[in-house]
Amino acid sequence: MALSGFRAALSRAMPDPAAALHRLQPEDLRAGEPLPFDLYDGSGRRLLQAGAVIADEARLEQMLGRGLHCDAERFAALSAAASASGQPAMQRPRVSKVRPWRRLHTLRDTLESALPTIAAAAAEAPAALGAVRLAGAELQRLCALDPDAMLAVPLLIDGGRYGTRHGIAAAVLVEFMLARLDASALERRSAVLAALTMNVGMLELHEALYSHQGGLSQAQRDAVIAHPRLGVARLRAAGVDDPLWLATVGQHHEHHDGTGYPAGLASPALPLTSQVLMVADRWCAMVAARAYRRGAPPDQALQLLLGRLGQQADPRLGPMLSEVVGPTPPGTPVRLASGEHGLVFRRTRDPAAPLVLAFRSAIGIAHPEGVRRATSEPRLRIESCVRLEALGCPIDPASIWEAAEVLEADPAAPG
Repeated sequence: MALSGFRAALSRAMPDPAAALHRLQPEDLRAGEPLPFDLYDGSGRRLLQAGAVIADEARLEQMLGRGLHCDAERFAALSAAASASGQPAMQRPRVSKVRPWRRLHTLRDTLESALPTIAAAAAEAPAALGAVRLAGAELQRLCALDPDAMLAVPLLIDGGRYGTRHGIAAAVLVEFMLARLDASALERRSAVLAALTMNVGMLELHEALYSHQGGLSQAQRDAVIAHPRLGVARLRAAGVDDPLWLATVGQHHEHHDGTGYPAGLASPALPLTSQVLMVADRWCAMVAARAYRRGAPPDQALQLLLGRLGQQADPRLGPMLSEVVGPTPPGTPVRLASGEHGLVFRRTRDPAAPLVLAFRSAIGIAHPEGVRRATSEPRLRIESCVRLEALGCPIDPASIWEAAEVLEADPAAPG
């Protein structure tokens, strides 16, 4: 996907504060049809997500009377597409409801098989590499389709090996950070693939360390230091000839100031992608649970990592990480001032006031479907991060996050 398309997808999920809003007219919407864009009120607060359906004509009329808006650039693009196709203005592209987390689970299962094949230098490694390439492309598409759903991945992904989950989580963060740094689509693709494969040089050890508490043996330390180079060798043997992919894997533990490993390289000899992956790798490791400890709450992990980075990372990357994840990214379990417990669901224009799905009331009543709360209201402000079990009911990301995927217009559909 081109960088412009990626940014457009991001703006649909969380509009730029400076973006112009277009006020919709009655002829722009139809009751009973999926919305082709997010709907906002006049202040820019999102009311409905693209793909939602306003079934009742009277309700639609009432909402239009109060003032419904959409992103002006998005509206202009859809109108231009309709005009170019010769369709009436009301002929909108078809909209498909997608659950990104279901696709993410399929992607995880693919990597569960492909990564060990590459690590073992098996005869099937080239075919496994093809599966990894497709997984990387799909992950980038999901990031563009629903950024909030994907930002929840580091906090909520489960199942499979720890190493597979960790690579996916880091790849998501790498994609968002590099997009903010205006990296090209090709650079982002190489970096995402590097994140997915960064530990093929130590897959078995990585799983062992998931349950390991205490210091490493000398053999383990040697294997950890050697794994970037071994990973590059395994990837080359499988058929990787992308120099940026290989350099990012080989240097993702090198530091800006030359204090990393395995070669002690320093900037400017390091590609930015390796530095971004180093930061993403560390934050994702901090928020993920291990067999012997819980994951750190996102706000604490961010504060701790920013304090530890010092001169180890490019000076741009600490602020960039803060901008992308913030203290309470989607997927963060929180306690509200009302006493309710919920999960951060969607970002808003105000980074400190995301939308939350409340799953447990102040008196302990469970709401399995979740009740939307706008934390911009003082009585509903976020007081603290909590443990996931404090929500009092199972959390299924595949059911929580749905995204709208715009398909090409169906010429057979009635106008």
